[in-house]
Formats: sequence, C-alpha cells, structure tokens
Amino acid sequence: MNGTLTTAILGGLILLFSLSTPLWARVDADEAQLETVRKDIDKDWANTGQADKVQSLAKQFNVEPGVVESLRANKQGWGETTIELSMAQQLMQTDANTYPTMTAALNKIETLRSQKMGWGKIANYFGFKLGPVVSAAQHMRNELRNESRVAATTSAGKSGKPATATRVERAGRPDRMSRPERAARPERAARVH
Repeated sequence: MNGTLTTAILGGLILLFSLSTPLWARVDADEAQLETVRKDIDKDWANTGQADKVQSLAKQFNVEPGVVESLRANKQGWGETTIELSMAQQLMQTDANTYPTMTAALNKIETLRSQKMGWGKIANYFGFKLGPVVSAAQHMRNELRNESRVAATTSAGKSGKPATATRVERAGRPDRMSRPERAARPERAARVH
C-alpha cells in the first residue's frame, strides 16, 4: 500500500512537470520573439527623424505624442517603447476597471520594469498571454517599415531620380493554336443475328 501511494505521487509529479514545461517554453519563445521585434524596430528606425517616429507611435497606440516622448526620456529604445505601449494597451483591454487609461497602465508597467521584471513575467503578473503583445509589436514594426518605404519613394521622387526602375513591357504571348475539330463519331452498324 505504501509503495503504491509513493508511485502514484511520483507519477503525478512527473505528469505535472511534463505538462507545465511547454507553457514555460511558450513564454520563453514569445519573449525571444518580442526581443527580436524590439531589435528590428531599433535597427529600422536608426536613420529616420524623431518627430516622425513619435507621431507614428502616438497615432498607432492612440496616445498623445508627449506620452511617447516621456517614454523615450527614460532612455528606452524605440523597440522598448513600442513593446511597452503594446503591453499597456493589452493591460487596458484585459483589466479596464483597474487601468482605465493608458497612463495608469504605463505607470504600472514602468514600476514592474524598474523591479527588473521581464515582459513574460509582467504578462503573467497581469494574467494575460504575451502572444497578443508580440502580434501588436510585429504589426507596428510592419507599419513602420511600410511608412519608411513610402517615405523613401517620395523622397526619391523629389530628388529627380525615379523611385523604381521602369519596366520594359514584354511582347505579348502568341495566340494559342486552336485544336482541330473532333471527327464525328461513326455510327454503329446494326447487329445481325
């Protein structure tokens, strides 16, 4: 009886740990993906003007430009600022009673970040998954890339150079040869018995 109870407890513990491991792995994968997005945003925005970046983030997250500027004043990169705004937006959606404004959500997140908590731990603290935050940050990264492409093509047009190389039109394809008509099916001769 004692051996069966011990075996059952050990089996239950092994099962518990084996089921919880993928959850940890998922949080780590999301956090690693978020870090990659942060680096991409920082790299993509290295050569653009600050006013454009502030306006883009303020427009995307529906905040005043002063909010974005205050986050940047805390010596955060553009990627870190984007992630923090995404996290605050997610927090407002999941706990609107406690954090009704973006400012309240940002203050709480900044407090937790100052305690050296990572993005995954902050998401767990508030009880939401990191996936939507990753998606929002990736969306913002893609929007910023599109804006920079549009800006590059308009600035290239102002300098007198063509924005893209003109494409030489190819000659059309020759018409397909039509199939010859199918011969009519010969009639069967009547059987003679």
